[in-house]
Amino acid sequence: MKSIEQLATELKRDMGGWEEGIFDWACELAQSAAKVLLERIDEELMKEREEGLEEEGLRGHWVTTRFGDVNIRRRLYRHSDGNYCFLLDEAMGLRKRSRVSPKVEELATFLASYVPSFEKCERLLRALLPDGISHTTIHRLVGRVVDPYVEQEEREIAAVFEDGVIPESQGKVVSHLMAEADGVSIALQREEERRTEVKVGIAYEGWEKMGKERYRLKEKTTYAGIMDGERFWEGFSLILAKKYDLSQVGQIIVGSDGAAWAREGADFLGGMFQLDRFHLLRALYRGLAPDDSLVGQVYRACTCGDLDRADGLLSQAQHKSKGEHVKRIAELRGYLLSNRTGLRDYRLALEGEELRGLGAIEGNVDKLVATRMKKRGMSWTKRGANRMARLINLRERGQLHLWVNRRDKRDGSQSVPVSPKVRSENHKSSHGEYRAWLEAGLPALYGPHANRPWAQTLSAIARATGAITGIRPTKS
Repeated sequence: MKSIEQLATELKRDMGGWEEGIFDWACELAQSAAKVLLERIDEELMKEREEGLEEEGLRGHWVTTRFGDVNIRRRLYRHSDGNYCFLLDEAMGLRKRSRVSPKVEELATFLASYVPSFEKCERLLRALLPDGISHTTIHRLVGRVVDPYVEQEEREIAAVFEDGVIPESQGKVVSHLMAEADGVSIALQREEERRTEVKVGIAYEGWEKMGKERYRLKEKTTYAGIMDGERFWEGFSLILAKKYDLSQVGQIIVGSDGAAWAREGADFLGGMFQLDRFHLLRALYRGLAPDDSLVGQVYRACTCGDLDRADGLLSQAQHKSKGEHVKRIAELRGYLLSNRTGLRDYRLALEGEELRGLGAIEGNVDKLVATRMKKRGMSWTKRGANRMARLINLRERGQLHLWVNRRDKRDGSQSVPVSPKVRSENHKSSHGEYRAWLEAGLPALYGPHANRPWAQTLSAIARATGAITGIRPTKS
């Protein structure tokens, strides 16, 4: 590895590449430091291991990190029951048979939830990271993060709706809660059906003014997946029940385009159904075209909850029409009848509240799901599409890092995600455990390689770190 003086000489001859040169040098330094530090930690873990854990020798392993690939040698152990483990891998949060660090895994899955294909995600990561990872690895990582989340949700739903277990909740209480649901059709491949529907739901407490005539949703919660209507509302209501005390929420308003599965959400949540105004107007214009002179009258009758007047106006128009127009008006009357409980503007029942009309679901369906899963000729298997929808769930709820760092029993680590507070406390404990060996010294700084450039640079960094933290390396 170059010394700082050598690097400066090279950069002086070609200042055009100073950023790349310093970055590459810093990554090499970080790789060397990581190897020294991780192998030193492995030694300490060996001394502190539990009884009955037999050392089987050293094994090499490449780890892809944010600063490049690092080759470490760590000890393999055998439990009394015959199972094997690497204590260092567990301490680092590495999955079994994986060479990707948790931070790279989090970055890869985060990008995969936005970027239109895994191949493009690979190209982005190769531009961002010194070594990058393949699109097949990214695809596999998505499954490793999402599948345990889906499995746990299924267990929680069974516990709540079959066994009557009440989920833990933040117990938040609000005067009203808006929930909207819609579906987006996506193309399938290697399936019997050609298309399927991804169901999307959002819930929010109201609106926050961002400027003149500009608002944003307040405390938005999202949910998406490929499932039937009943399963969708079970999952969505479970997410909401963890956040709100639904029994104490003043009023729940459920908006949709009138699809039967979405409309059922009002009964499921014990709320008030509201037919989306955009879809109501679109149905009126389609049903009454080309003569749309009645649209305004019928619309006002609907929003006032006067279905009899609205249907009377449509009945008169139907009698005066001929051919295809008669059929379209008949279908419109059926649409209004099936959505009669959601025609009246919900704000008429909540006087005094500063409320706006619903309809935010259309834009959210596009931003959350359609852009990632529908456009540019994309097609999916059902399993892959459901995984991506659930990955978007985790990203939008800020829980992606928890499930990236989750390790089930097969990985030999924690079985459920921990809260940020618990993680913070655990981090403090770990810091205390490793303080002793940090104070004890870094052998590489005093051993046979002490005069090498990278060891001298590591020594300088250690001294600088000690000046800041009060932890100084000393000779063992």
